[in-house]
Amino acid sequence: MEIRKVQRTSDGTSFVTLPKSWVTLHGVDKGTLLTFAEGKDGKLTLGLYGEQDRPSRSATLTPGSTLEREIEEKYLLGYDIIQIESQTVMHSEVRDNVKTILKKLVGLEIVEEDAHKIVIQCLIEPSLLAPEKIIRRLHMITKAMQQDAVAAFINCDPKLAKTVVERDEEVDRLYFLLVRIVRDALTELSTAERIHASPVDCLDYRILSSFIEHFGDYSASIAMNVPESQHGFSKQLSRSLEKCGKTANLMYANSVEAVLSKNLELVSEVGDLHERALDEIKGAERALLGLGPALLDKTTSAISSLKSMCEINVDIADLAMTR
Repeated sequence: MEIRKVQRTSDGTSFVTLPKSWVTLHGVDKGTLLTFAEGKDGKLTLGLYGEQDRPSRSATLTPGSTLEREIEEKYLLGYDIIQIESQTVMHSEVRDNVKTILKKLVGLEIVEEDAHKIVIQCLIEPSLLAPEKIIRRLHMITKAMQQDAVAAFINCDPKLAKTVVERDEEVDRLYFLLVRIVRDALTELSTAERIHASPVDCLDYRILSSFIEHFGDYSASIAMNVPESQHGFSKQLSRSLEKCGKTANLMYANSVEAVLSKNLELVSEVGDLHERALDEIKGAERALLGLGPALLDKTTSAISSLKSMCEINVDIADLAMTR
């Protein structure tokens, strides 16, 4: 960071000289038009007029055991073109794996393909997508997932449980998309300006989306542990699990809304609900007595997931305190 002293002309005009290295690097000359944008914190950001679009970024990969992780990494880092090249004829297994990977990443499409290479391009413009809308979509999906996961567990409904697991894949897709957009906004001023997000906003979106993604994972975990039958389930246990699920879900709704709307009253409500949830979880744990080993293991796992969800809700609500 450089420090420059403000100068003032005889007619009262204030000015600051530009760093020579920056002027040389960007070819700034007499008559060059510059843009100034004032952030929420009062800081001015300087840029070249007309250079709103960031340069395209490309990467070349080779088939291998880490190809899936490498494609995901380049996607999250904001690469627009990912080219996979093979010196020999590319195996059909590699092509099938690439196509499976692309289903997880919103916006990536194969635009060119031959015997030795696959060219993938991201067709989504980050600045056209509002992070808050993606957050709300993620919240809506995961909130319903949690309700259905608890219902599927109590009623031993494998079909409903399967839909929960399937929706978790959509959550992952949207989560990766949001991470890509936020990263782009943090490194490219033009993107941040277009989505109207400050660096602090981007950080909050990143943390919040991570909490939401974990919340969805716990819902999927409950769904994957659905018992085969209700044999051994007491009415007390079913009621306790239902109460825990409803309280955790209400906490979740209030905590996310508290962050997005900056509502501190909702933060207080989340704290009160957390105390209730802890009591309900203790009640569910007491109702475990008498269960067989297999059902006990599955139910203990479900209760543990509900407890973790409540802790996530508290962490989400804490975000609202810093906004």
